[in-house]
Amino acid sequence: MERALALALDHRTHPNPRVGAVIIDRDGRVLAEGAHTGPGNHHAEIEALARLEGDLPPGSTMVVTLEPCNHHGRTPPCAEALIAARLDRVVVGALDPDPRVAGAGIARLEAHGIEVESGVLADAVEGADPAYFYHRRKGRPLVTLKTASTLDGQTAARDGTSQWITSPEARVDAHRLRAGADCVVIGAGTLRADDPQLTVRGDNDTGDQPVGVVVAGDRPLPSEARLWLRPDTLVLSTRRVVVPAENVVVSADSVGRPDPAAVLFALGERGYLAVLVEGGARLAASFWAAGLVDVGVSYLGAKLAGGAGTTVFDGPWNTLGDAVSVAVTDVKQVGPDVRITWTVENPPSQE
Repeated sequence: MERALALALDHRTHPNPRVGAVIIDRDGRVLAEGAHTGPGNHHAEIEALARLEGDLPPGSTMVVTLEPCNHHGRTPPCAEALIAARLDRVVVGALDPDPRVAGAGIARLEAHGIEVESGVLADAVEGADPAYFYHRRKGRPLVTLKTASTLDGQTAARDGTSQWITSPEARVDAHRLRAGADCVVIGAGTLRADDPQLTVRGDNDTGDQPVGVVVAGDRPLPSEARLWLRPDTLVLSTRRVVVPAENVVVSADSVGRPDPAAVLFALGERGYLAVLVEGGARLAASFWAAGLVDVGVSYLGAKLAGGAGTTVFDGPWNTLGDAVSVAVTDVKQVGPDVRITWTVENPPSQE
């Protein structure tokens, strides 16, 4: 199962799950292995079967990270292929939360006399592809909010300067975050102020880049930006805007800005399940107020601003009772800085 999981991790497959499969004989020798490499391509089980040399010997087992599918999509059901291959046993990591599967794949295998064992390293399998599992259970992409601030909570000075609050080591670590995302989302203000590329660079660059996404309000966007040089850049706005990038119109919130839920729906429709929100303060506040932040990664630079510039969230904090409890899941020193990873226990009320 560990080998199957390693195979799965080598590929970006959203909106499909990451899946790896290994076929072994009755003595545990590896006969073939495969992984799902992307939408429209063979599923891991089919890929492993295709790589077999010769006939499948009696007593063979397939070890697969995710429950085999039992429905027709772009490809035929994997459960049918496993039955036709006359496997004796299938070992499954995690059950598939997709309503089209959800136990039906295992039930079909068992109905045809195949022994099935499930739940092997299930937590590790889900942890390797959390956005897929979240999307299938909740119906929307998983949102991670990444922030970088001084120890006293400032993300930029009053004159707009913010480069660099954190160290080179922390910035390298942040590129690792980007590498795990399907898209990186910023507001128009960040586009104007920083002209970011939103790419993964350095040792974290695997060649498979997340999509750059700009959420825009009513102000005109710059005619020149490094993001416009990327062919996959997406601009989400409440009305059609003239930009050298794909523009998608979404519904507005109560104050006329792009509604965060509509933004997530548009991204999910395009198969982006792991959404990384990077800035700025107004965009972060809109996702937070809508209860649409699931995970946070806060980089605290080893600096003290000693005054008020720009904070992580735009808007007032009126009373302590408005604060939301989070669960701190990891604290790590990165160079001179600190990285805190947290999850939201109870999102802000939508009342």
